[in-house]
Amino acid sequence: MNGKILKISSNDLYGNVDDRLVAVFAVFNHVKYMNKYAIFAFQGEYNKKKLYCGSVHLKENSIVIFTIKPEEVDKYIIPFTNSYLSNKVDTSEYQIMDISKYQKIELISYNEIDNNNLELLDSISIKKEEVVIKKVEEKSSLLGNIILSILFVILVAAITYICLDPSVLKPKLKKLDCTMENGYNSKLRLNYKSTILVQFDKKDEFKIMHKIDTYKFSSLDKYNEFKDNKNEEKLNIKDPIYNYDDEKMELTINYSVNLYTYEYEKALDSLTKEGYSCIEGIYNE
Repeated sequence: MNGKILKISSNDLYGNVDDRLVAVFAVFNHVKYMNKYAIFAFQGEYNKKKLYCGSVHLKENSIVIFTIKPEEVDKYIIPFTNSYLSNKVDTSEYQIMDISKYQKIELISYNEIDNNNLELLDSISIKKEEVVIKKVEEKSSLLGNIILSILFVILVAAITYICLDPSVLKPKLKKLDCTMENGYNSKLRLNYKSTILVQFDKKDEFKIMHKIDTYKFSSLDKYNEFKDNKNEEKLNIKDPIYNYDDEKMELTINYSVNLYTYEYEKALDSLTKEGYSCIEGIYNE
């Protein structure tokens, strides 16, 4: 089995809460361009006939999903899905990855496709023991009364705790959505557009930052020269996801980075001085 049921560990760019479970059918690597993609759906929503996909960034025990261009959906996602359903995946073109160690998924953004084969994808991808819900039968009325008594005690304790510490009712955490339209990389001598999502913890200290840089080339010759010489490696970015768009002559780089400051106000000030326009927001952990 190549898939797995994962819990969503964070929210989208707008702070919306999503407590659904995600059925990740497959994470695969395009061998030629070394781009990682995933196909997935929300458990319990197969009747909507919607298959979702996106590029993948792997970190620790989490799978991070970013949206991709429509052309990539047509060129890579749909052909892979069709071959996967028919058990005829070309291993010289696609490499299916082992995701057994990953325990959660972060949906930053993603694409959707109409698909009528979600049940089949589930049956060939997901281990059934991962989605079985154990049903405990009531043994006797006495046991039921004991359970109710325990629940009542827990409820009273929880209410008492909340009354003593009202801050537990405030799960909203701070985040920054930042953009820079006219960035310049002096090492590569290229202009680029950059978007950043920065999330902070309960102490308003830096938690994680996702960054997407898009380089636009002025000519096809410069684009092909840069791509053929693998000049993106000069950036020395840790665990990047490179996406080349031959039609638009663009290179998009998705990656996670660390801030050199951990405090919210200093981070906002620092990013503003770098030329980013930031929108302050909140999200649920």
